[in-house]
Amino acid sequence: MDVAIIDYYANSGSSFLHRAKALSKLIFAALVITSVVISSDMYLLLGIYLSLASLVIWSRLPLIKVISIAAYPAIFALIFAVASWNGSWIRAGVIILKALTAALTMVILIVTTPYPDIFSSIRPVLPKIIAEGMVLTYRSVFILLELTDNLVKALRVRGGLTRRRYLKNIVNFSSGIGLLLVRGLDMSEKFYGVMNVRGYGGKMLEGQREEKAGRNDFAAVILGGLILTVSLMIRFEAGPVQYGAYLTAFSVLAFIASALYILLEKHRVIFWKS
Repeated sequence: MDVAIIDYYANSGSSFLHRAKALSKLIFAALVITSVVISSDMYLLLGIYLSLASLVIWSRLPLIKVISIAAYPAIFALIFAVASWNGSWIRAGVIILKALTAALTMVILIVTTPYPDIFSSIRPVLPKIIAEGMVLTYRSVFILLELTDNLVKALRVRGGLTRRRYLKNIVNFSSGIGLLLVRGLDMSEKFYGVMNVRGYGGKMLEGQREEKAGRNDFAAVILGGLILTVSLMIRFEAGPVQYGAYLTAFSVLAFIASALYILLEKHRVIFWKS
């Protein structure tokens, strides 16, 4: 995972989500995640996930790349589903879909919004030290992921990870994680020293640009509100299970229509240029 690619997507796009304010997209993300939390219907969760995938297509973002970034939590959700297995495939599917949908919501937020705008928006409701700590954590996660990737490559090159020697692989990887922890602590001390040298005085974030809310902001909030409304209806209304299946069918059609529209538009532009 490369933070430069995410920053490029967030700053180079021109879709309605890119033009919406960070606060509007934070509200959208909060509404969708609330829907995920209160939902236990697999069809509904699948419908929300496909709707978010359609939103990625309409935002002119690379669908496979965005979905692959959001698929990391599925590993932990799969482990949790196996550990709490009770013989129900539907329950396991709900656990995995909850993780995938929530992760895709947050990835859509960070690939359509420059990260300084996100942290500037939440700064008024959080203590300064927590807001600035979140900025540093955001950057540090990608650095640690890169170090982990380099660690795995080094272990493979030196024969530390080989086939059918699982116990030895676990021992070597555990030693590598310990080394990674030491390097992480060393890097954090160096980073703090660099910040002090550059004049850090307890203030990093600048205030957000003052802009009036427009139609893009209303569209983002209304979209999140619709998803939450449908989730509440299915969650609390009596006998609405079939609505989840209807939403899934509608989401599949919307996803196919979105993909065909973008594909035909690209071919039309290529034909016009030729």
